[in-house]
Amino acid sequence: MPNPIVRVFIRAALAATLLASGHAAAMDVVIFDQPVNKADRRREYANALLSAVMERTTPEFGPYQIKHAAVHMERPRLFEALKEGKLANLTAYPATADWMRELKPVPIPIDMGLQSWRIFLIDQKSQPALRNAQTLDALGQLRAGSGSAWATLQSLQEAKLRVVTGSNYIGLFQMLMAGRFDYLPRGVNEIFAEYDTHKPANPTLAVEETLLLHDQIPSLFFVSPQEVRLHRRITAGMEALLKDGTLERLVLSYHRNDLRRAKLCGRKRFELPNRQLDPALFRRKELWLNPFEARHGFCPALLPRQAAALAF
Repeated sequence: MPNPIVRVFIRAALAATLLASGHAAAMDVVIFDQPVNKADRRREYANALLSAVMERTTPEFGPYQIKHAAVHMERPRLFEALKEGKLANLTAYPATADWMRELKPVPIPIDMGLQSWRIFLIDQKSQPALRNAQTLDALGQLRAGSGSAWATLQSLQEAKLRVVTGSNYIGLFQMLMAGRFDYLPRGVNEIFAEYDTHKPANPTLAVEETLLLHDQIPSLFFVSPQEVRLHRRITAGMEALLKDGTLERLVLSYHRNDLRRAKLCGRKRFELPNRQLDPALFRRKELWLNPFEARHGFCPALLPRQAAALAF
């Protein structure tokens, strides 16, 4: 049997081990999914928001580490990886019914709904036909492009729009320029980064000038169901950033210029109701940024009543 001095050292070693393991358990490790490539800037805002969320929650939840998945995964593979929580345990994506059901969504749109305001990338030769498409029936005579697993696909199809699908993100831009479809709907938060990236190799690539789709598909943080504590932490952080106005300020700091370039006010708008998601998601009006409000400066000529009518 160990003598008293040895017992003291054993107890001290055990205490140190337990203390160290306790600190290790308190370290939240985020494995965020990879962008397609270095030119893909769609994750810049989500990365900044995630860092703000984790910093805000450090006093309550403790230290954290943000890593990125080893490889990029297209949406179907990422979905399976998130369910297991090993290759990735967090992403930010437009919501679909299966993701809402099988993952752990944080029910606050990361961009306050900006991605659901969609304008089109086109080959400039298609502009006259799109300018003349002043009804959904007329727009349905033209062909939209969509990823085969994108959240927008069902909304486009339910609106009786013709859709050509592709399974590869980069491939969709090639399909557009090859004339496989006439327009590619993209969120106002992402379209200009994509345009600036792909324009040099595609001189006739253009942003369509006259039309606007509103599909009411929010982009959310989705957490692996294996990471209950991480889900609780990110939810708490998003609520805190929403409450003190940081979320809106961050959205606008990243996307104010996108909203100016989009010129939403002069566009013909088509509403595509979202029948995939629980209507409760849309009841908290403070979650949604209305780009038509005069206080934002994008539509200064609109009266408050007109701006309110253009919200969710």
